[in-house]
Amino acid sequence: MKRLLLVVAALGAAASLIGVSSARAYGGKASFQVGFAFNCDNKTSPICTTPPPQGFGLGGEWGWYAFASDGTFDAQITFCSHSQGTNGAGHASEDGLWTVMPSSQPLFGQTNDFWISLDGGNSWSDTLVPADAGHYSAKLAPGVSAEAQVAG
Repeated sequence: MKRLLLVVAALGAAASLIGVSSARAYGGKASFQVGFAFNCDNKTSPICTTPPPQGFGLGGEWGWYAFASDGTFDAQITFCSHSQGTNGAGHASEDGLWTVMPSSQPLFGQTNDFWISLDGGNSWSDTLVPADAGHYSAKLAPGVSAEAQVAG
């Protein structure tokens, strides 16, 4: 039940961004605001049963990013994992640098994604979120879905 409430809350947060014409609400320097939800609930799907980076693991991740015009970002991410050795829920507050690069896994058929660096630009991670404003939805397999709302 708690998991369902988290999913509903995350989707509600992402949906609240629909119709936002500008990301300027974040301190006047945000270029993009992103809400996202990823759910991997199929215990028989290799996508859900294989841990990252080859798969996504059983569970989900929900949150938001604020990508600022100065190349920095802030993020709040909640996650829940049911994979061996990583059972449980958690939260991460992140900040660092961002850029746009070609997608490593085009979940939504996109070409470019937002990439982030938590170590000053020495290493970069693909957020899997398209780097263009819009609403994105993907059903990757039964029990495997992704949503993203990008306002900019």
